[in-house]
Amino acid sequence: MAINLTTRYSPEIEFAFSQDSYIKSHCKAKVDFTGAKTVRVYMLKTTALVDYQRNGSSRYGKLEDVQDTVLEYTMSQDKSFTGVVDKGDESAQSITNKAGQWLRQQIREQVVPTADQYALNKILNFGHIVAADTKPTSENIITEIFKARTWFNNHRVPREGRYIYIPASMTPDIMLSKEWCGLDNLAGKQLPTGVIGSVAGFTIVEIPDYMFSDGHFFTAVHEQAVAFPYKINAAKIHTDPVGINGAVIEGRQLYDVFVLGSKADAVYSLVLESAQQAKPTINAETISAVTIESSGAKAIYYTLDGSDPRFSMTRQIYTSAFDGTDKLVKAVAMDTVGKFTSDIAETQVGSE
Repeated sequence: MAINLTTRYSPEIEFAFSQDSYIKSHCKAKVDFTGAKTVRVYMLKTTALVDYQRNGSSRYGKLEDVQDTVLEYTMSQDKSFTGVVDKGDESAQSITNKAGQWLRQQIREQVVPTADQYALNKILNFGHIVAADTKPTSENIITEIFKARTWFNNHRVPREGRYIYIPASMTPDIMLSKEWCGLDNLAGKQLPTGVIGSVAGFTIVEIPDYMFSDGHFFTAVHEQAVAFPYKINAAKIHTDPVGINGAVIEGRQLYDVFVLGSKADAVYSLVLESAQQAKPTINAETISAVTIESSGAKAIYYTLDGSDPRFSMTRQIYTSAFDGTDKLVKAVAMDTVGKFTSDIAETQVGSE
């Protein structure tokens, strides 16, 4: 016999996930679940302004339908776990209660840290990356954060809802600087996990060092630029299965993190220059046989329509020379292990 815990415990486990996660509560881009593993993001298209015409039948410009851009993402993280509650003299009711307690603790101690580490790395690799020669120190860390502020301001990122993830070992460099705002502006508020204060318009979130990859110094985000969907797919108890005198608990969680392509400029990371994948080189001397190179890259993605190769539905993986005649070629290189996503290269290819 199997007892389904999903309905009973899903709401409180999802709440615990958000409360215990350093990252999830700051990822507020809205998604709709459309399947067991898929979510959709809807973005309204806007139109360019035109000069008003004082005569004619279309004085406000060409009439076009207001449309959504619909993007569908597939959650790639499909994790599971299992445990046993020995029956002993426990009643069926107490086994269920103990299983629920264990399930909540499993989420807090195993699922949340694993998901946060994955999320931090993925957010970094799909936003704007800035490379530095050396690790920031107390002498220049605030300057680097203000550069992130300047980037956000120049790209019209809303001022409310800005966060910056900092490794614990770099927190003293910030807190001992003269520019540090202190905690007064956050006093009396219920703070999410890791929040310690603010500087340069960013709420500072301190995260354990082990969650940062080598050469990753910090990541600044706006809460509407990132989605972090999480779903309990199954949580159940099997009573007295073969070979067990008690209950076997099984759990399965689906989750992923998505930087919205239209808001990728609202993610800014500082990394060590040697830890970033080399920017691709696009060779278009022969326009009908364009080649792309990036030393050591595990994959190079390119587009021919001017769209962002990190996100575009039309992107292709580079395998061999292609015809780029009259195309705007954009390319990005990725290394699945070891190095961060490259800068985007682009070349306008001419015609014969």
